[in-house]
Amino acid sequence: MAASSTTFAIRPRVPGGPSGSVTVTTAGGAERYDIVVRGLAPGSTHAIHDHLGICGDANVSAHLRVLAVPTADATGTAVVDTVVRAFDAGAGRIVIVYASAIPALITGCADL
Repeated sequence: MAASSTTFAIRPRVPGGPSGSVTVTTAGGAERYDIVVRGLAPGSTHAIHDHLGICGDANVSAHLRVLAVPTADATGTAVVDTVVRAFDAGAGRIVIVYASAIPALITGCADL
């Protein structure tokens, strides 16, 4: 089976929140999440989580896993490449970007 990719937009959830993209590539028994988040403060650290739900209800969505806790570079961009097992991925998933390394305030979200 050939690999296939789909890109989803990360949209701000608060005024001035981050934007970016999540490209999901399916191959074999896994899905690769290539995540690019822009509009962060340079040097800031942000939790990025995988949840079950929709961005419109992200505050009550079901946590699945921490994807990464990256630090933004000098341009305010964080890049993450991670793999999720295919049976743990798919429709009904969202990628959440938090305001800090502490998962409290959701500032960006992508419906997958």
